[in-house]
Amino acid sequence: MIKNFSFIVLLVMFSAGISRNAYAFEISTTNLQGEENSIRVHLSQDTWTLVMAWTTYCGECAKQYSMLSELHDAHKKIDLKVLGVSLDDPQNLQLIVDYQRKKKHQFPSIVADHTSFSSAYKTTTGADFSGTPTYLLFDRQKEFQAYLDGPITRSAIEQFITQEDMNL
Repeated sequence: MIKNFSFIVLLVMFSAGISRNAYAFEISTTNLQGEENSIRVHLSQDTWTLVMAWTTYCGECAKQYSMLSELHDAHKKIDLKVLGVSLDDPQNLQLIVDYQRKKKHQFPSIVADHTSFSSAYKTTTGADFSGTPTYLLFDRQKEFQAYLDGPITRSAIEQFITQEDMNL
């Protein structure tokens, strides 16, 4: 089911006391060169990180790539980076690389095992993983702050980050 995303929805999720265990979201990932390490290595210490879980067969994900690329390019040196996490079979790295190139992602992606991602998602958010696209937002200290199942808008994420930065 597609949910409409709004700044208020994300703010409510943040404010509602959703589990924010900074290290609960811990999974092994593979970069597109085949090197393995923790997802935490890829989270930014200088900016917020918006993690997008995607697959090569997700039509709704494909609709988000252009907007996310623009968001990443506009904010990566200031306050936000986008990190894609492909949940396709890690054995098919070349397929993922080719797909990312074809769709012109301007944000980096890594690959994670679907089962591991789903488990970490449940541990971190308290919700069952329902599919892609799914978003997780981490602050500058790599602490989990919010999540969303379904499409997101650029204005919603920009408003949320601006509001949270003002509260610091």
